[in-house]
Amino acid sequence: YQRFHTAYSTVLYRSQAPCMMEFSLDSLHKMEKDLNTALHAITKTSKVDNVDNLNRTVLMKWNKDPLADWVEKLSKLLNSNIELCKAAASKIDKLQSEQIVNQNKLIVIQQNKLDAVQDTVKTEMQSWSDIVKKNCNTAPSVKIVKKAIKSVVDESDRNRSFIMYGVKDSENDYPSDKASELFQALDEEEGHQVLSTTRLGAFKMDTCRPIKVSFASADSVKQILSKAKLLKTVGDDLKEWRNVYLAPDRNREERLKHKQLVSARTLR
Repeated sequence: YQRFHTAYSTVLYRSQAPCMMEFSLDSLHKMEKDLNTALHAITKTSKVDNVDNLNRTVLMKWNKDPLADWVEKLSKLLNSNIELCKAAASKIDKLQSEQIVNQNKLIVIQQNKLDAVQDTVKTEMQSWSDIVKKNCNTAPSVKIVKKAIKSVVDESDRNRSFIMYGVKDSENDYPSDKASELFQALDEEEGHQVLSTTRLGAFKMDTCRPIKVSFASADSVKQILSKAKLLKTVGDDLKEWRNVYLAPDRNREERLKHKQLVSARTLR
């Protein structure tokens, strides 16, 4: 009983708290330690191996005074635990409220950016329309405007993409895995935001379909293409990448011009 009384006095001295304690991970770990200490004191005094063996028969062997003392001290310890749970719930509510506020702020910022883009597009379109009116007898058709917009969008998409040639192909191919292997071969950090990786064309035996890799930023494409020449010097464990060629995502006209330049250099 004396050992039990001493152990519980130590636990309660550490665990008793005011009506609303401040929650932290340290206080949570401390409460866990205090409860384990208390349970150990009870099982040791009751002469049982663990709490599972603690039952009414065992507790009836206790004298009234130590049993009453035990109930009182354990009740106070449980009350401290309840207060800790309340503090934890309050902390969680506060964090959730802060998260909602931050999300609302982010939505407002994104909406402001969208409004700014829309205003810019309207202004640019109006300016472009004014120029056309001054230089043309008739206004452009909707079809022509749509074609011009599509051209701008396609150009933006190509600036954020590159093509991999010579990567081994198979029917059960996962292009995203090939992109990850490329980053490894170039010793490139995986901090780039890849939007998509796609094989171009239908699968055919003994062929290597190109892979188009698209990013959220054109800077990612520039950084990786600047390292493309390093593929020729990779180690033997990555030697299959020595025959892989990286190229910008060119339109048909650009591909034709590039092909002519390469042919001209070959003839020299």
